[in-house]
Amino acid sequence: MIEPTEPSTSDLAVVIPVWNDATGLDRLLAQISKLKEVSQVVVVDDASDTPADPVNMGWTPARLGADLVFARNAQQRGAGYSRNRGLKKVTTSRVIFFDSDDRFTSEFTHLINELPQDGFDFCVFGHADSRVAEMGGWGPLPGDERLWEQAGTFGALSELPAEKMPHLIQLIAYPWNKVYRTGFLREAGIRCTEIMVHNDIELHWLSFLRASRILVSDRVAAVHVVHQHGTRLTNRRGIERLEMFRALDPVRAEIAAAGPSYILPFIRFVMALFHWAFDQLAPEYHTQFRKQIRDFLARSLDCKAFALIAAAEPELAARINTHLAWQPTQSTI
Repeated sequence: MIEPTEPSTSDLAVVIPVWNDATGLDRLLAQISKLKEVSQVVVVDDASDTPADPVNMGWTPARLGADLVFARNAQQRGAGYSRNRGLKKVTTSRVIFFDSDDRFTSEFTHLINELPQDGFDFCVFGHADSRVAEMGGWGPLPGDERLWEQAGTFGALSELPAEKMPHLIQLIAYPWNKVYRTGFLREAGIRCTEIMVHNDIELHWLSFLRASRILVSDRVAAVHVVHQHGTRLTNRRGIERLEMFRALDPVRAEIAAAGPSYILPFIRFVMALFHWAFDQLAPEYHTQFRKQIRDFLARSLDCKAFALIAAAEPELAARINTHLAWQPTQSTI
């Protein structure tokens, strides 16, 4: 367990990218106004059809209980660009990236009060998923739940042991389930990839790979709200999904240097991502996507890495071989 050396003070920024979701933003700001732990809110509007300006919505620093910064992109650039732009405006020592349609739980206050002011790079915490809640449950998707179970019990706040990192690094690459030390992100040069979708992969994986001290909490401090249909970025089916390789390549380069214990987790992640994204992608882009998958795996795996995967998970190795052998006349994935 982590014992704070001094009481935590209000020194946390919340960076919120928003696009065509003024209602969600207003609801989130109302929630933040009740969190005395938040001292700065940075809203970056990604060229919404109608500007989502908090001031025009009636929010002031006095009402919010925190400094309020607003910026608007001249054209839609995606949440990654917006988060990077927002990070540049942060003046606090700790920061969390939060989407306008997601929610804090009451556990978030306890987490921030337990979290030290410094001496860590980031803290990853538990979350709930709206899809699980709709089925009467509580917590993350089953895959993430299994990873938490495999990693073990951490309690309200602990330091993540090095041997547990290969488990939790496989969590879905969300930006909002971590509280960062602002200086860590800036010193380590970690940012979101400035693409329309899958922009959180680089932020998530490089945070784990470059951190010296990671804290972990099993407090369920946020609820991720998923809109299964509609125009949200996550529902896009176009060619912009193929830009995921701009996020994956920087991670691939560092996985090779991180050691063999990270190779299998990374390949599990990318293979699951490829399978999921293929189902989201419009059929006219399937052939191009298969070619990019084949080329990415070819440059990611040497004989030693492939042998490691084959020994640990033969079925996964067989799927990789199918991708590596794919030719444009084939139709399987």
